[in-house]
Amino acid sequence: MKLEHFGMAEPGDCRLVFTASVEELAAALAKEQAAPDAPQDEEELLTAAVNRTILEGFDPLYRQLVQEQQIVPVTDPDFELLAVNKAEGFRAGAQFYTLPPLELGRDTGFVQAIEPHPLRRLTIELEINRNYGDEERAADAAGKAALRDRVTRELYAKRCAQAKDRAEKELVWQLGDEVTGFVPKRLEAGNYFAEQRQFNLSLQANGINFDRFLAVRGQTVEQFRQWLHQQAERKLRSWLGLLLVAEREGLQPTEAEVNAALANWNEKLDGERTFPANDSRKVRQRLARANAAAFVVAHSTLTPPPAEPIVQEPENK
Repeated sequence: MKLEHFGMAEPGDCRLVFTASVEELAAALAKEQAAPDAPQDEEELLTAAVNRTILEGFDPLYRQLVQEQQIVPVTDPDFELLAVNKAEGFRAGAQFYTLPPLELGRDTGFVQAIEPHPLRRLTIELEINRNYGDEERAADAAGKAALRDRVTRELYAKRCAQAKDRAEKELVWQLGDEVTGFVPKRLEAGNYFAEQRQFNLSLQANGINFDRFLAVRGQTVEQFRQWLHQQAERKLRSWLGLLLVAEREGLQPTEAEVNAALANWNEKLDGERTFPANDSRKVRQRLARANAAAFVVAHSTLTPPPAEPIVQEPENK
């Protein structure tokens, strides 16, 4: 496999064109045809052979490119087949994003309040009805009050734990405000659409109507989109910033840690395997980000939640 062209459409946006020989394609075709579930359609077989050639042969080209260009990839390559001929091999393109030239301000000293959501009286009563028997619920007034107080505090403790998780994420997102410099527009756009999908899934999971959501927030659709764009960019910059923190603070994982993660591949965290150099890159950066996030939280301040829960009483109609 040979590199034909490499360039950047803009800083951090890498584009390359490479070729595979007829021998490389023929070897991949033979392997595909020998597989027990080999495609019967000729076009599908050729496509599978091209994919195999890339996943098996692109690795050394990628390693050489990263070393020579001194770049730090941060996304998987997207491949595009440009031309293919059994008698000549094929020509393909790839695009991936690298860490752009960014500046990192402070990475410590952030402050975030732990803000648990209020408890509704109805939530407390439902919890009692679901988890406590008739005998406990039929106690005298003092017993009922004690039970209600205990359940309230148990629910509040859970709300505080959830709020602490949210606050720690917010501390990391505050890091994004300290990351300045150019970020590729296409990378920003991709992150925005991912954030939009996640938001839509969250609304569906909680059975919330979008119009009702906007009414509660007092926003128009355009104002919401602008807010979501800002949130997506902030999170993207914090995601990139964690790599800068790991480098600055010496928080890179050891080779043993990377190898252990590769041996116990987590598809939920790292996605599907691609080729060795990219798989190692994903695992290494995931571990580095985790180390950096822990560092940011440990060197920042979470202000505690109120000692007593806020209980919302039902509205009188």
